[in-house]
Amino acid sequence: MPISRYFAYTTSPIEPDFFISVPGLTQVGNLAISGTSYPGSFLTWTPGPDESTGYVIAYTSSVHQIAGGGTAGVQFWRSLTQSDSSFLTLSIYISKKHGSIQNFTAATQAVSWLNGNGYWSSYEVVYNAGLFKTTYTGYFNDDVSFFATATPATVGTNPATSVQTTSIVEGSGDSGSNFSCQWLGYFKPTTTQTYTFYTSSDDASYMWIGSNAQSGFTTLNATVKNGGLHGQVEQSGTASLTAGVYYPIRIQFGELSGGDVMTFNFSTPTITKTTGVTGLVFYNPLTNGF
Repeated sequence: MPISRYFAYTTSPIEPDFFISVPGLTQVGNLAISGTSYPGSFLTWTPGPDESTGYVIAYTSSVHQIAGGGTAGVQFWRSLTQSDSSFLTLSIYISKKHGSIQNFTAATQAVSWLNGNGYWSSYEVVYNAGLFKTTYTGYFNDDVSFFATATPATVGTNPATSVQTTSIVEGSGDSGSNFSCQWLGYFKPTTTQTYTFYTSSDDASYMWIGSNAQSGFTTLNATVKNGGLHGQVEQSGTASLTAGVYYPIRIQFGELSGGDVMTFNFSTPTITKTTGVTGLVFYNPLTNGF
């Protein structure tokens, strides 16, 4: 049975009331996507391709025109089959057309890149709530590649592996010395704004959000840079985020000796600084990360 949705171009955030009144309505950048029923006339809607035979990817900008009119519209692509390999082939092609070719090896990587660059896809990734945390023996000493070969272990109140859903913190109390932790997953903002992220740590901590969180991450391109040996210090960094997009996020922390603490916070012009991340952080249970 053919399945298709409705798409529209919009230059501003959709009013909250419409999300309640229109089933399945979502927004990615300037692209509004409805369910399979006609969403009404508050925007100019275009029916998309049949999704029953392949994965659909959609994109919109002022460059793409709706037939017969001067209004900005939507461009579509569809994979040859409903398979991961076909979806990856199409996603790599689109990244090349976008001017930044990506050699995706997993559908989750492709979905993250597409969403982060204003594209929508019908490929559905089922995420679990929380960030996946792994604790390791040894101090990473500002070497971001340390975690790729380090040994997971329970240290003090930090289990070897765990999932944190309400707040992102290092274990309570003094957990000892010479250990490191890494959190992996996604941050899904509820509003389109500039977000300020904070880490308060003793000793070093770093945070990345966006494509650098998945690959190519260094101490220099971290969103929050709180490196070195020190007592509890808070540092911050900013990122402009779009509501509803799953942004890859990576946090690294290490404790050499003395006290140990790591707390993650965020704020926006309309959200008071908070540690609360319930409903905002997710991870892929197939990879325990991205």
